[in-house]
Amino acid sequence: MRDYVLRRLLLLPLTFIGITFVAFCFTRFVPGGPIEQAMAERQQADQKRGGGKARPTGPASPEELDNLKRRYGFDRPLLEAYAIWLGAWPGPASQTTARLDAKGVAEVEVADESKPGASVKLKVVTDGKRFRVTQPDGTPRAGWQAEPAPLPDDPEKAVRIVVFRPAFSGVLQLNLGDSTESDKPVWDEIKTRLPLSLWFGFWTMAIAYGVSIPLGVLKALRRGTWFDTLSSQALFILYSVPGYILAVALLQILCFQLGWFPTKGFAWDSLSWAERLRHTALPLACMTIGAFTALTLFTRNGLLENLGADYVRTARAKGLGFRRIVYVHALRNSLIPIAATCGHNLGFFLTGACLSEVTFNLPGMGLLGFDALVHRNFPVFLGLLTLSSLAMLLGNIVSDLCVAAADPRIRFDKQS
Repeated sequence: MRDYVLRRLLLLPLTFIGITFVAFCFTRFVPGGPIEQAMAERQQADQKRGGGKARPTGPASPEELDNLKRRYGFDRPLLEAYAIWLGAWPGPASQTTARLDAKGVAEVEVADESKPGASVKLKVVTDGKRFRVTQPDGTPRAGWQAEPAPLPDDPEKAVRIVVFRPAFSGVLQLNLGDSTESDKPVWDEIKTRLPLSLWFGFWTMAIAYGVSIPLGVLKALRRGTWFDTLSSQALFILYSVPGYILAVALLQILCFQLGWFPTKGFAWDSLSWAERLRHTALPLACMTIGAFTALTLFTRNGLLENLGADYVRTARAKGLGFRRIVYVHALRNSLIPIAATCGHNLGFFLTGACLSEVTFNLPGMGLLGFDALVHRNFPVFLGLLTLSSLAMLLGNIVSDLCVAAADPRIRFDKQS
C-alpha cells in the first residue's frame, strides 16, 4: 500500500503539468484577454473625455500596448511564459521601461526588493552593447538587469530599455500572481472565498453520504412497498430537475414571494449561527439534490444486486443471520462503486457549485471562478484551476484507498 501511494504521488507532477499547461494555452489563445479589455477601457475613457469621439491613433499607443504585454507576460514565448508562471524559470519582477538619454544613461525608480512597500532609484549605463545597472552613485546593483525593448515603427529615436529583477515567483513558490481586476494577489482573493465554499462543501458531502446511503439501504430492504415506490418517484423527479432551475424556483417562491429566506448574499463575519443556517438552507438544498438522489439510487440498486448474488444464497444456506448478510457482506460490496467516486468529490470543497452560487450571489469559489471567466481574469482562473486540480488528483488516490477498504480482494502490493 505504501509503495502504491508513493508511485501515485510521483505521477502527480506530470499530470498536474499536463492539466495546467492546457489551461495556460487556453488563456493565451482565447480572445478578449486582459490586454484587449485594458485597451477597450482606455478607448471608452477617451470617448468620454472627447465627447464620444475616439482618438485618431486608436485605443492604445504601441508603447502602451507593449507595456501591457510585458505586465501580463504576453511578451514571452509560450513555453517560457508557462515555466515562469509555474515558477520553474526566473521571470521579470518589478520591471519598468525607460529611455536612454543622449549620453546612454537612464534613471528609473523601482520597488525595493529588500524593503516591501519602498522604492529605490537605479541608473542604467550603456557599456558597449550591454547595459549596467548601478546605484545613483555608480555602485553596482546586484540582481538587476536591463535589456533593449524596441517598438515597431517607434517614432522616438532614444533607445528604449526594460529594467527588471529576475526571480523565481510562481506556483512552486506559492505565488499565483495578481488579479487583473483588483490588482490584489490571487491567493488573497481565494482566501476570502474559501471558508464559504468549505462550509457548503462539507455539509453537501455530509448530507449526501450520511443520508443517501441509509436511505438506499432502507429502500432496498423494503423493495416493492409503498415507501420504496413513493420515494423512488420523488427521487426521479428531483434528479430530473437541474440544481440551478430548482434554485431559481425556490428563490422566487420562498424568498421573494413568501420572504422566508434571504434573497442573496452571505456576510460570513456579521451573521449569527441562526442567520447562517437561514442563508445556508436553500443553496445547500440545491447543491445537494443531484448527488443525494444519485447516491441513494446507486446504493439501493447495488444492494439489491448483491442480495441476489450466489454468495448471499450460500451465506444463507450456512445459517448466517440476515442482518450480518446485509450489513457485513452485501452492503460492503454495494459500496464499492460509491467508494470509487468518493475522492473525486474533494474538488467540490474548493470549486463549489458555480451556478448555485451565482444564483444566490454567494461569495464563494464558484462565483469567483464565474466572474474570472466572464471578465477574462486569467490569473484568478488559473489559480482556481491549480487548487481544484490538486484536490482532484489527491482525490483519485483517496478513491483508490476507499475502494481497497471496501473490497478486501483489492491489494496494491507487488504480490497481488
